[in-house]
Amino acid sequence: MLFNKDKKSVFDKINDYLVKRGHELVMSIYLSNYNGNNIYVRFDYIKKLAVYKIVWVDLNFFDEKHIEDFINVQMVTKFLSLKIVDKMMAVSYDNSYLYDDNIIGDRVEILSYFKEEPKEYIFDRFLPLEWEELIDPLALIFAYLPRSMEVFLNEIFGKFDGTDEKFNYTKPIKFDLFESDSIKLFRPISIEAGTRLYDEGRVVFLEKVKDKYLAIVEDKSPQLVILDQVEDEYAIMWCNCKANYYCKHTYAVLLALRKKEYKNFYKVKYTGREETILEKVTIGSFYLSFGVDGDKILLITEDGKIYPADIMQKGKCVFEVIEDDDECSLSKILADYKK
Repeated sequence: MLFNKDKKSVFDKINDYLVKRGHELVMSIYLSNYNGNNIYVRFDYIKKLAVYKIVWVDLNFFDEKHIEDFINVQMVTKFLSLKIVDKMMAVSYDNSYLYDDNIIGDRVEILSYFKEEPKEYIFDRFLPLEWEELIDPLALIFAYLPRSMEVFLNEIFGKFDGTDEKFNYTKPIKFDLFESDSIKLFRPISIEAGTRLYDEGRVVFLEKVKDKYLAIVEDKSPQLVILDQVEDEYAIMWCNCKANYYCKHTYAVLLALRKKEYKNFYKVKYTGREETILEKVTIGSFYLSFGVDGDKILLITEDGKIYPADIMQKGKCVFEVIEDDDECSLSKILADYKK
C-alpha cells in the first residue's frame, strides 16, 4: 500500500499537504524505480470547487521540508474528468498483483477509490494484456502530464502495441552470463546464426572494461556488444545492431565469454592539442580502439557507441598506440600516417 498507518511515508506527507488544501484522493499512479525514476501522480477531487485536478511529484527531486515547491497541479476540464471517472468506474476486476521476478524495478502501482472499496492494481513494467480496461484512463491522465512522461506511458503499453520486446532488450533481465540457459532469451534463429559467427572467429575483440564486457563482432559491418552482470542474478546484454531482441551477435559474444576467449582492444592515446573533442570516449587516460576505417580510427564509448575519429589533424597523426596486438597491427597502420 502507498499509505502506511504505522509510519508517515512521503506519500502520507504529500496527502496531508493536499488534504489541507481541499484535495480528496480519487486515484493515484506511482511509478516505482521506473527507468530509475520515481513519479507519483494523483487524480484529485476538490469538493469546494466541484472540480478535478491532476497532481504530480517527481520524488527523485523532492524535499519534504518544502513540499509546496515540488508539487505540480493541473486543472482538468469537466468533460475529460468525467470521462476518466466513467472509464475507471467501468474497471471490473478486483485487487490484482502481477510481479515478474525477472525484472528489477519498473513497478507501477495504481490505487483507485472510484468504488466503495479501494482497489490496487500492481504490475511490473508493462500493463498486462488482460487489464485492457485501464488503457483509456491512464492515457487520459498522462495527457495532462509533461510530454517527457510520454516515454513511460509508451513503455507501459508495450504489450498492446508489440514494442515490449524492444523495451525489455535494454533492461536488466534475470540471467547469469556464465550459467543460465540461453534458450530462455535467444530465439533459435539467433542461436544458430550466433554459433556460426562464433565458429567463424567473428568475435574479434572481447575485453572486460571496468564491470562490463565489451566486444566487436565482424559482420556486414562491425557490431559492438556489451554484456553487463549488473547484479548476481541480473544482466544486461546489448548490441548496436538494429534488432530489438537478443541477437546473433550477442549470442556469439556470450559463447566467446563462456569459453574465456578474450582479445583486448587496442589502446590509443590522443596527442593533439584539443583533447576535449574526445572526452566522451575516454577510458581514463586512453581510448579503446578496434582498428581503422579509411582515414578514421575507430573508437568505442562505454555507453555503446562507435566513434570514428580523424587520424590526421593539420597534417599530423594525432594518435599514438599504447597497447597493440602481438603483430603490432595498429602501430604499423599509424606508422604510415606518421610518415
